[in-house]
Amino acid sequence: MKAKFLFSSLFTFSLLFSSQINAQTAEVEVFEKKIQETPNAILLDVRTTGEFGGGHLPKALNIDFRAADFAEQIKKLPKEKPVLIYCLSGGRSAQAAELMRKEGFQVTELKGGYLKWTTKLKPLEGVPNVAHDKGWDLAEFTKKVQSEKAVVVDFYAKWCAPCLKMMPTVDKLTQDYSGKVTVLKVEADGNQAILQSFGIDEIPSFLVFQGGKLLQKTSGFREEAQLKELFDQSIGTIR
Repeated sequence: MKAKFLFSSLFTFSLLFSSQINAQTAEVEVFEKKIQETPNAILLDVRTTGEFGGGHLPKALNIDFRAADFAEQIKKLPKEKPVLIYCLSGGRSAQAAELMRKEGFQVTELKGGYLKWTTKLKPLEGVPNVAHDKGWDLAEFTKKVQSEKAVVVDFYAKWCAPCLKMMPTVDKLTQDYSGKVTVLKVEADGNQAILQSFGIDEIPSFLVFQGGKLLQKTSGFREEAQLKELFDQSIGTIR
């Protein structure tokens, strides 16, 4: 019985140890130390080129996880080099890391992604010199969302090309739905707490609320007709 218990315990420990090796996720400080201690590692940013252009970790390589040729691009990387990977908050990098591990790469993920890195005031590269809008207080933002009947939240960044392209349309719809829908704009830079609170890991993104209840979370560029659907959903015209 003791031998059986010991074997079971060793087997469980082996599985846990193997899992830790094959699915490493590191906090900011540990991730930074890995960068410093493994200069030959591939530091991989899997956000969009627009996000990458708004700032990234020093010397990072950018391959967009959403790009159609992502799988082909990573096959060109040397498998003998460890990979340190991140995205905005961890969602895309986790998927990318899983795919890369299946291809035989040794991958370590940055827990919390670029957002967490910036909250720790760690070094950045390529950050454009732009004036940012005033940040939201998380408690104030949450109260506003819950107190309004219909709310559409627009998460954007001034370095994000799709965001800038949609901005005039969002402003037009804000006027068209004046008195019916409250539009809240949240700049990604300076509002990390809100992005993390609502699990926003990609820019642009939209949240739709009705009576304080979250109805939808969506990401990516949307044409005017698709944006209008979000507004109509918030007031119950469509579901």
